[in-house]
Amino acid sequence: MKFSKMRQRLGYGFADMASNLIWVMLVLYLNSYYTQGLSMDVLAFHLITLGSKVIDAFTDILMGIVVDKTNMKSGKARPYLMIGAIPLGLAAVLTFLLPTIVKNESILMLTFAFLTYNLISTAYTIVNTPLSALLPSLSSDPKERNILVTYRMVMAAIGSACVQIFAPLLLKQFDSDHNTYSYFWVMLIFAIPAVILLFVSFANTREIVKPANQEKMHVKDGFRAINGQYILLVVTMFIFLIGFAIKQAGVVYYYQWYVGDIGDMPYNALQSIQGIVTSIFMPVGQLTIPFFCSIIGKKNSCIVMNIAALVANVLFLFSGTNVPLILISTAILWFALGYLMGMRFSLLADVIEYTELKTGIRAAGFLSCFDSFLAKLTFAFNGMIMVGLMNAGGYNPALSVQSDTTKFFIQIGFTVVPIICIIITIILFMIFKFDKELPELKKQHEAKQAATA
Repeated sequence: MKFSKMRQRLGYGFADMASNLIWVMLVLYLNSYYTQGLSMDVLAFHLITLGSKVIDAFTDILMGIVVDKTNMKSGKARPYLMIGAIPLGLAAVLTFLLPTIVKNESILMLTFAFLTYNLISTAYTIVNTPLSALLPSLSSDPKERNILVTYRMVMAAIGSACVQIFAPLLLKQFDSDHNTYSYFWVMLIFAIPAVILLFVSFANTREIVKPANQEKMHVKDGFRAINGQYILLVVTMFIFLIGFAIKQAGVVYYYQWYVGDIGDMPYNALQSIQGIVTSIFMPVGQLTIPFFCSIIGKKNSCIVMNIAALVANVLFLFSGTNVPLILISTAILWFALGYLMGMRFSLLADVIEYTELKTGIRAAGFLSCFDSFLAKLTFAFNGMIMVGLMNAGGYNPALSVQSDTTKFFIQIGFTVVPIICIIITIILFMIFKFDKELPELKKQHEAKQAATA
């Protein structure tokens, strides 16, 4: 029986839905779990998150090389969705469990925090580096790739929405203010379906596009494949992700301390409402990827969506405790961010193909590993920057009400830093040229293949 496109699209999307059930929980709550739940020293928190990036630099590159050297019957990248499923789920729950067990022993707690943080980072690499490398092998049709990315991002948004909507309510139910084990139970609730979804993804995808160059790839070939356009994309996505990640890291603090309770509405109820708005508008933005790409192209559509995200962040500067304006700003922002997160993977697949046609080197795993590394690097920076700004403003988690200075610095992290990142991203997008060169390179490659057939 023919393997249907719809089955492939859904299968590809399930993998990122699984990743987001775990990763968004980490992004939103690991900072507060460490600094508020465990009362971890801020300097220790920074050393754990930044120190782990040295290890990530090796594990991510190593995973990219492993993917490129893999030649299993089930594919090069696809097998790792199954291989990494259980390690990812197990690492996720241990991250919120082991430090809690020994929280009264500070040295042991910090040791376990460092080990589990690196464990979850490595497990994430095992799944997500191959997931990014998988897209060029699923289809050679640019339109189908856009559709695959759309499915991936819409389903990722569903996973993210589940965490944003239900995690605050579950944590309150488990009494997170007084019971640090509540983080573990909530993570367990999300980790179990995440593992199942990764197995489902493996069963419902197929690698059908074979490399143009079938020769064995060596590590030096991976470095030779790197070119100016690839570096430009990596830098652009890094800056974009920094703004995006700091925004996510600030969500809990922004609603708890800056907005606070509004009348009879507690802050965590408003946070859940914004999670619902996010869950609606993020996938709507992703569903428009094929439409806007066909109308104005990938590059121009990315610039337009960055401008929309810029406008939304400016609105946040004036929203205060105005609930309608907060939700309107949230809707505009996550429509744009949803689109841009989807285009990130589509552009990565394009630049990998561009690189292969330019150099003759197929190094999808090696080139994709930097995307995984940057995602985790921004996660380290988002905590460092957000917590650093709050401490500069005199943040004290023991207080029931924070000072106006602290609130001002929370607003800087939640809106001003993302605004700066968006402006830089727009400027860098204007320099891209591989989107114009890729169609001609493909024509030349097809003509060469026809001539040798």
